[in-house]
Amino acid sequence: MACLTGLLAALLQAPVGGQEAPATVVHGLYNWVHSTADAECAFSFYREVLGIELAPSPFFPGAAVPEGIGAWSAVRPDEIIWDLTDTKGSRARTVFMRALNTPFGLELSEFIEIPRESRAANPWDPGASRLIFRVRDLQSVLAKLAAGGAPAVTLGAGPVRARGERAVLVRDPDGYLVELRQATPAEVAAAADGVIVGTAIGLTVESTPVALRLYRDLLGFEVRETWPASSAELALNGLDRGRLEQTLTVIPGTAITVLFADYDLSGTSVAAEPFHWRIQDVGSPQFQLQVRGLDALLERTRSAGYRFLSVGGRPIQRPFGRF
Repeated sequence: MACLTGLLAALLQAPVGGQEAPATVVHGLYNWVHSTADAECAFSFYREVLGIELAPSPFFPGAAVPEGIGAWSAVRPDEIIWDLTDTKGSRARTVFMRALNTPFGLELSEFIEIPRESRAANPWDPGASRLIFRVRDLQSVLAKLAAGGAPAVTLGAGPVRARGERAVLVRDPDGYLVELRQATPAEVAAAADGVIVGTAIGLTVESTPVALRLYRDLLGFEVRETWPASSAELALNGLDRGRLEQTLTVIPGTAITVLFADYDLSGTSVAAEPFHWRIQDVGSPQFQLQVRGLDALLERTRSAGYRFLSVGGRPIQRPFGRF
């Protein structure tokens, strides 16, 4: 189903042991996905800069070892994927990844043999998304980025101090936004070894109240805090003026944070260009939320007036869940 800020996929997992489901049907995040133009190139960036590794594919239950990135010569058209993503005629492959100290998976999806848009998002474009990584040693990550020539979005191309933390916004090889923040000493001490100490998700919305009708009122995201951005936070996002309101939410049943960003560009020299994502478009974002009672949620979603991307608004069946 499509929402105002991106694309959403819901995964059903039945309650364990027949326990009664709580009122909030969303209870986790399986994976966060964004589409890429070149899976090998994108994965190389995340592995070399952030130490992210391949993860076993859920398409092979019980697999203990990642099977690697499949060659296009071995990828066949899949009508189930066509129905799920409304991409009839395409071929698609997925890279399953795992970041340390991150309680959800990361995926890269790549579609070919179908028209796709490839416009790099600006932070202020409604529909833009980003991965937010808290890292053990920001300086060493910055050195890797500089060596690889990764473009910076932050004014001055170096870290700023936003809300007391050093942070910088850069782009991966597709132009996808990646925010890097220096983790606190306490976070570093509590984390397992690895470059990444924690991972969050950011979404740019055209209107926070409208977005929260979906994420808070329908899906149960918990709103924790809203604040106006400082000049340093604007600079982090490539702006020297304008206004930005940020709202921090938490996915039900988790400690995973999703940060909504709502920009007012009055007085700036830039303009917002909203995205109208198709799932094959490079940079297209997708939640894979774990839910209870998928069918009932679909009815409430339909009644609330949201449109479905999946053909006929019907779930597809995989060995590891209904989507």
